[in-house]
Amino acid sequence: MALTRKSVAAFVRSNLRKAALAVLALVAFSLLFGVPLKAVIIVVLLAVAASFSTFYFNYVSAPVNFELVKLGTILASSVYGFLPGLAVGIASTFFGKVLIGRIDEKLPISMAAISAVALAATVFSNVDITQLGIALALAYNAAMFTLSILMGGGLAWNLPYEVTGFIFNALLFANVAPLLKQLM
Repeated sequence: MALTRKSVAAFVRSNLRKAALAVLALVAFSLLFGVPLKAVIIVVLLAVAASFSTFYFNYVSAPVNFELVKLGTILASSVYGFLPGLAVGIASTFFGKVLIGRIDEKLPISMAAISAVALAATVFSNVDITQLGIALALAYNAAMFTLSILMGGGLAWNLPYEVTGFIFNALLFANVAPLLKQLM
């Protein structure tokens, strides 16, 4: 289905009330808990972007891994603290898997691992974001590779999958994360 001006306008009209309620909920959350509205919006945007970043799996079956979950989790944790980082990590891991229809036995392991990443990013938030992100991405990918192999996963799939995931995240943390952190 091609996007046309009419189809976009119809989508906006049919979802305007939901969008307005979501915005009001964000503002209420911000005021109620004393969290800056900018932080709430950024955390939500990071979680949404990270959730949709795995959508390519619906069209590509190659063992490549290009996702924004670790970037969003580490940025949110290092800037805003453990709970916002955990929220980004858990939500985007879960909804990313839902969007690609791959709820499997590795989901709880992925959620535990991204929770550990959120905790480590919070504890070491004073470390340069590039170094922190690359170190935590390496730890995550190495742990997930090891666990996948131990659970009977094939080397031919898991090795390129985790290596491309690490390389992509290393590039993001070297080139994008410092800019995003300044905006946060």
